[in-house]
Amino acid sequence: MDNFLKKEQNRLIMKQYLGLLFGVLLCMPFMAQAETVLRIGGDISVDANQTIEGDYYVSSGPLGKVEMSGLVTEDMYAAGGSVVVNGDVEKDLSILAGTTQVHSKVSDDVRIIAADVTIAEDIVGDLFVLAGTLSVLSTASIGGDVFFFGDSVSIAGDVTGSVFGSAGSAVVDAAVGKDIDMKVGQLTLGDAAQIAGTVTYKSPQLLVRSQDSSVIGDITQVVPSAKDARGKARELLVPVFIVFFTTLVVYLLFKQQLVVLVQTVEQSFIKNILTGASVLVLGPVAGVLLMTTVIGMFVGLFTLLSVLLLYLISITVVSVVLGAYVMRIFSKKLTVSLLTIFVGAVMTQVLFFIPVVGPLCILIILALAAGAVAQRLYHAVT
Repeated sequence: MDNFLKKEQNRLIMKQYLGLLFGVLLCMPFMAQAETVLRIGGDISVDANQTIEGDYYVSSGPLGKVEMSGLVTEDMYAAGGSVVVNGDVEKDLSILAGTTQVHSKVSDDVRIIAADVTIAEDIVGDLFVLAGTLSVLSTASIGGDVFFFGDSVSIAGDVTGSVFGSAGSAVVDAAVGKDIDMKVGQLTLGDAAQIAGTVTYKSPQLLVRSQDSSVIGDITQVVPSAKDARGKARELLVPVFIVFFTTLVVYLLFKQQLVVLVQTVEQSFIKNILTGASVLVLGPVAGVLLMTTVIGMFVGLFTLLSVLLLYLISITVVSVVLGAYVMRIFSKKLTVSLLTIFVGAVMTQVLFFIPVVGPLCILIILALAAGAVAQRLYHAVT
């Protein structure tokens, strides 16, 4: 009886401690740095007549919408299903979203990770985009360099610097002040393309160039070397076996925990996705905010390390969760075995070859795994 009461007392003390720590995490950034604004919720908007003095951190979750029509005097960091920027940002703009539209001036660099991105106004600094598609409209201009990694990019607005990156297809129909250096499936220079520097492109396809376009420097094509069947097979199979053997080690060491984890996924699918996405997106933001204060430096560092550990664990079990759901089609129940691990490793690599939809599915499964891991850790502590 005494042991039972002691356990209950320890459990209550731990819950009180976690509640106090959570309150400190939420309140400390605002107490220590009044110029930082943090908003979290569903659909979040800032009206055109509003001004945010200082940095603006906002997250609407993976299904919500963020719309900013006012003025941000410092940096803006946004995450959501859809992010629309209709007001000026006087320093850096960073976005993680499904779709992104920037319709106002950004006075410094822009960094975006999204499925679809549209830039319709001036960016004074560099533009870095990791996305399925990027459209730089003719109403926009880029004061620095453009870095793009994704499926397709269309640049109709002038670029003062260079254009770098990798794409399935790239269309440049504007002035570029320096060079173009890309790995691309098909590169096209439109009528309005005026390239002040050189054009270097790694592609099996010849450059498609309008007669009205102009290139001051040299045009160099680098043709990728053809791989034999054995080399192609090696490229496909090596990642599969790396994922398989990494997950296999985890399976051999923590088989029972993986079974419980998969059961947790099945019990609350939507809750796990929302929890995982919130932790993975908001955790680094909270850690960075805390590290800007002297008091919160160690708490912020601990938060970042905890989120990093959660990332690593979640990435490791992604193939387990995916394999379990694929095999459920045949066995009618979620199980964890060597077969499900191998199937999950193969399917994970297959999804990477499906443009936009494949990586998006992996992100959803990653959030699902992270949510399940976070719930198991929470129950273990409490």
